[in-house]
Amino acid sequence: MVVLSGCQTKSTSQTTKAPEKIHVVASLNFYGEAAKRILGTAGTVTTVINSPSVDAESFEPDIATAEKVAKADVVIQNGLGYDSWMSRLVAANDSSHIKTLNLGKLLGRKTGANPHLWSDPQLMIEMTQKLVQQFSRISPQHAAAFKRRGNAYVKELRALPRLARTIKQHANNQQVAVSEPVFDLALTAMGYRVSDSHFAQAIEEDSDPTPADITHLETQIRQHKIAFFVENTQNSSKNVTSMVKLAHKYDVPVVQVTEAKPVNESYVTWMSSQYQQVRRIQQKAGAQS
Repeated sequence: MVVLSGCQTKSTSQTTKAPEKIHVVASLNFYGEAAKRILGTAGTVTTVINSPSVDAESFEPDIATAEKVAKADVVIQNGLGYDSWMSRLVAANDSSHIKTLNLGKLLGRKTGANPHLWSDPQLMIEMTQKLVQQFSRISPQHAAAFKRRGNAYVKELRALPRLARTIKQHANNQQVAVSEPVFDLALTAMGYRVSDSHFAQAIEEDSDPTPADITHLETQIRQHKIAFFVENTQNSSKNVTSMVKLAHKYDVPVVQVTEAKPVNESYVTWMSSQYQQVRRIQQKAGAQS
């Protein structure tokens, strides 16, 4: 009886330590958005690239960013060379406790593949489901809440693949041209074929397209061999500007997209507005035929 009493006294005198919050660092703001939606108040999320004016591919992290990564439980990075600086930050620290979610690897893509993964209507769904699993292993006591919030977010995200499938019904495997490959994965999901990959890659790499690439694209616009031209409005290249002017001159529709999510817009709102531009072009073409 004395031993039992002693054990009981020890048990009741102990205070239960509140579980620590999960700390997440995401390279891009829309990836951070997903983490926040799942975590709720059970964690904190730091997004490195928050401004549309910052180029993630040429970004150089500072000491403050390195310190945040060092303290992270989970790091979310795009992968495929788009934000390779994040890999360096993780490697520079004792990364044994850091769980890294590389989205390129999640989708089974290899180096050299299109790194603009977020335009794929399925990406954020798969990422959200993976984050729910990771967070639940780190903080099992919140697993049910993570799953509930993750399911609610996935329900919103499913609007994108539904819209892509609707657009694909009327795409007829048509050709389109793009200023850069930032929207290509969405176009593929919508049933379109990109016709100017060489031109777009040159613009992506901040170099001049070849005269042959320029002539080829100009001919496609003048002869209406493309359904529309996709312009990344964050690139002010003179070659892109001239193609947009030519498209307007020959009544070729222009879809305006951005590589970075606008401030104060959700991921779904941002992507939906770009998808809807394509749908309106289809509807106008159908009405004129």
